[in-house]
Amino acid sequence: MAQSDGQGAFSIQQFCKWAGIGRTLTYKEIECGKLRTKKVGRRTLITMDAARDWLAALPGGIG
Repeated sequence: MAQSDGQGAFSIQQFCKWAGIGRTLTYKEIECGKLRTKKVGRRTLITMDAARDWLAALPGGIG
């Protein structure tokens, strides 16, 4: 589970809820290299740092 201090990781479902976007867009962002992931067994995880980096890189200067 993600924590506010920069530690932890999101599942795809948790990231979608946190970011307010759908699974399709999330996977598109992963495929084009804008969102970094880690694999743990069969699970795909997104670290809090990767989520914040993705958010900061969005147009409009968010983050």
